[in-house]
Amino acid sequence: MTEHEPPPETHFFQTSQPRELLACVEFAAEQADKAAEDHGAWRWLCISMTLAVQNACLCALDTGDEYGTKGMTRTDAREVVRWTKAGRKGPTPLAVREPRIVSPLELLRRTGDPFFLRPPYQLPLNRQINDSFDALVDLRNTFLHFSVDGWTTDLREIPPLIITACNIVRHLAVTQPIYLKRAGRHHKERVAIALDHIAAAMEHYPDLPA
Repeated sequence: MTEHEPPPETHFFQTSQPRELLACVEFAAEQADKAAEDHGAWRWLCISMTLAVQNACLCALDTGDEYGTKGMTRTDAREVVRWTKAGRKGPTPLAVREPRIVSPLELLRRTGDPFFLRPPYQLPLNRQINDSFDALVDLRNTFLHFSVDGWTTDLREIPPLIITACNIVRHLAVTQPIYLKRAGRHHKERVAIALDHIAAAMEHYPDLPA
């Protein structure tokens, strides 16, 4: 190979928001299967479902938004808007090359705001959904940070949080998906199957409080 030849395509990993969303929920379904027997699987279930919600929000918000400004911090979004209104003259803003995405909770809030996502795609967000996802994000953060002493968690508290996350993804990716033109074949069906699988596992978890 000469120095000017491009490297083989097999050396590249290429993905997209819809692919990442599908990967998250299908991985989460695998972890949900193991959770009753392997308590360590709950860690990966919480992490993957948090990522699934993030990706579902970004899939919805970025549709029709060339530079993804609806998922950016307000400062970055303003910078990109100014640049585009000026005819894209001058250096490309750093926000285009290295966009800074808002927090998972802010992404969730924006999908419930008609300014960012119009009905019927808008998420019917309420306090219970917001609080449940907030608790799931806290668990995700706990599991991502090393602890010398490890963790102690009441597993019975987790299934309702996972079910809420499933409902968020279901609305944005199955019931009212705005982004399907950017997704692969059978994307919606595969997401729905994975979500059904996760929800069933959570509803049948031993000693789940009523």
